[in-house]
Amino acid sequence: MVQSIVMLEEVSKLIDSRETAGSLEKAIELLEKLKAENPEKDIIRGKLSSAFFYKGLFSPEGTREREDAFDNGVKYGQEAITLNPRAVYGNFWYASNLGYLGMCRGALASLASIDPFKKSMEVVLKENENFYFGGPHRAIGRLYHQAPGWPISIGNKNKAFEHLEKCVQLAPNFMNNRLYLAELLIDMGKKDKAVEHLNFCKDTALNPGHEKEDGVYKEQAEKLLK
Repeated sequence: MVQSIVMLEEVSKLIDSRETAGSLEKAIELLEKLKAENPEKDIIRGKLSSAFFYKGLFSPEGTREREDAFDNGVKYGQEAITLNPRAVYGNFWYASNLGYLGMCRGALASLASIDPFKKSMEVVLKENENFYFGGPHRAIGRLYHQAPGWPISIGNKNKAFEHLEKCVQLAPNFMNNRLYLAELLIDMGKKDKAVEHLNFCKDTALNPGHEKEDGVYKEQAEKLLK
């Protein structure tokens, strides 16, 4: 038991240092061992889903490697949810992988992923709205912003605003929250209100160890400010 806790702590550190070469692969290796030793623990499968999400995120777009990573993330997320339908890690990372997997596979796959994505994120929202820097609000808000509107799908900019404003309130220093809200405000014809959030992204120093991820947000913000 103690050894498993120590290994999980090591896994968390490895996932946090995901931009360092080999960290995600080592995390997955440790998690696969923990899964074999603790088949009843949903958190282990949830963390596997998280690790594969980042493997997909850092893989080149349009590659089989990227699609396979998200597919594995979906699989482990589903396993976590089967063990515990209220699993925060399992539901959040299952939905995150599912959303990106849909984008890999095209418009029809993306549309098909909307309902299960929303269902899982609503579980996380109910259990812990603060999870991963207001993550369920960020994800649901982005879904309402990006999805087609009625009658095709559930897109709704007003609902998107409610969730994205809330995630900025919960975690104002997380650049992705600010960027998503700014992009929505621009689409709503409110670029003057978006500028505050874009400038925050532009002026905020990159988080050590997460320069790749934060650099993408900063670059996008700078483009939108032009």
